[in-house]
Amino acid sequence: MPVLRPGPDERRMVPGAPRGGERGFALLAALLIAAIGLLATASLLAAALSSASISADDSAAARASDAAAAGVADALQRLRWGWLSPDASSLPASFGPVDLAGASYTVTVAPLSGADLEPRLDDSSPLAVAAAGVVACRVDSLGAWGRARRTVHVVALATPDALPRGLVVGAGATIRAPLALSGCGLYAGGDVDGREWVTLSASGGEPTDAPPTPDLAYGGLYPLAGVHAAGHITVDGADEHAGAGAPAADSDADTGTPPPADLVAAPGPASLGGFKTRASDPVAALIGANLDLGLLDRSAPPPLASTSLAAGGRIYVLDASGGPPALTGERPAPPAACPLTVVVLGDCTIGGSAGAAFSGALVVTGTLTVQAPLRVDGGLYAGGLVVAAPLTVRFSGVALAPGSSTVRDVSWRQ
Repeated sequence: MPVLRPGPDERRMVPGAPRGGERGFALLAALLIAAIGLLATASLLAAALSSASISADDSAAARASDAAAAGVADALQRLRWGWLSPDASSLPASFGPVDLAGASYTVTVAPLSGADLEPRLDDSSPLAVAAAGVVACRVDSLGAWGRARRTVHVVALATPDALPRGLVVGAGATIRAPLALSGCGLYAGGDVDGREWVTLSASGGEPTDAPPTPDLAYGGLYPLAGVHAAGHITVDGADEHAGAGAPAADSDADTGTPPPADLVAAPGPASLGGFKTRASDPVAALIGANLDLGLLDRSAPPPLASTSLAAGGRIYVLDASGGPPALTGERPAPPAACPLTVVVLGDCTIGGSAGAAFSGALVVTGTLTVQAPLRVDGGLYAGGLVVAAPLTVRFSGVALAPGSSTVRDVSWRQ
């Protein structure tokens, strides 16, 4: 019997083996499942990367904004402490980039005129540019972190009111030698004994006993310069206002118009702390406990020292807890030397055969005893005052004038 064999076109059929078509469909399904998985993974990864990128961008923008704000704060501090002058003749000015923990800021300060601010400040505003001594400028700070950039713009308003103007005495004043006041008056929180020694003059004018003389220091309170006391004013030992003939510009307890308490108040703890923080070292000018003003550094302090010396002044703080120091020597007027702010924490005397003279401000928290001639072109504050030798205080009334203190009150707004 013949044996049957598969033909050449026949396929061996093994029970349970997949057919060719089924095997192709299975492979295609596996590939589709893998592709869908990869697509889902890629989508999740893209979403995660996009979220991380947005988060990184937001973080960089926040860092840049923080740096820009730090730049504004830096500029305001420089304006306050005299390391940057808002005077239009010194502007525009810029500094930076200043590194800030990986970020940086660059600041530009430009002058503003009253016309630039008029639409935004009414005439009654205490910050009005029309107020005496106010100087306005625009501060632009650019902060950077990586490729992120942010800018902050503010208007800074600087006034010389951080320190008393003219001659201010917290308590009483005893005057037994010539006291010449130019462009300002005497403002005391107690009695003034010895009015007959006081002469008043216009800024740059000759002393006179016959006002009217404009008060350039506190003209908003006192149009005419005079002697103003919270207590009584005496002339040759007699109460000035007990009879006729008292100068019309003078005021005291008898007239019922004593100086405001904040006018005769000493600089507060915050200001004194700021002085200490920013003070230069006076050791090179100390002779024992005494300070020779002529030996102090004449250049403006870093970081803005320049050949013009117009941008800043130096601050020196003396601790009188070990006994009253004496100030001596004469310091050249600007621009030969930058202005000074000298702060004595306690009592102080003026000594030496020639006395002392400088431009800027003198603050004595205790009693100042003038035993040798003293001239201050700017402002003088003393907790108490004894004048036993000629004292001259000249206040120019010009905002940021070379003879004025470089320490200012600085406010800002956007």
